[in-house]
Amino acid sequence: MGDRAGYCAWALKALQEKEGFHLRRWSSVYLTEPVGFVSENWFYNLVVELETAYSPWEVLLVLLTIELQAGRRRTGALADRTLDLDLLLYGDLILETDFLALPHPALDKRRFVLTPLTELIPSGKHPITKESFQDLLARLPQRPEVKKLSINLK
Repeated sequence: MGDRAGYCAWALKALQEKEGFHLRRWSSVYLTEPVGFVSENWFYNLVVELETAYSPWEVLLVLLTIELQAGRRRTGALADRTLDLDLLLYGDLILETDFLALPHPALDKRRFVLTPLTELIPSGKHPITKESFQDLLARLPQRPEVKKLSINLK
């Protein structure tokens, strides 16, 4: 919702300013039609690679805090939102709890995640299946549509 590019740029800045976080790089921004619900709004998606000594739980807390600061309100239903930050991977760590699963459980099912992830880490592999991100992406249907945008978030 709202200024999608502005929220993305703001989130990158918030992550860069977080002590103990080092943003290494990020993908292009992709425009994606909504998945799982009907909306007139399409989403902006990108993937960020960062280094940190924080635990996955601490990283998740930082991401949730940034969402709240951007006005995100979780209602439990899929709906338009200002910002949605997901922890997709934490190196090759495999973790499954009630509150956090790594890699993200839908990583291999989401074109809007695998497209920027493959751009950022072309030789990357899924930690559990060991399949390349490129192979996972190639098997997904062409819908939902994902379009690369020419937006500079610096």
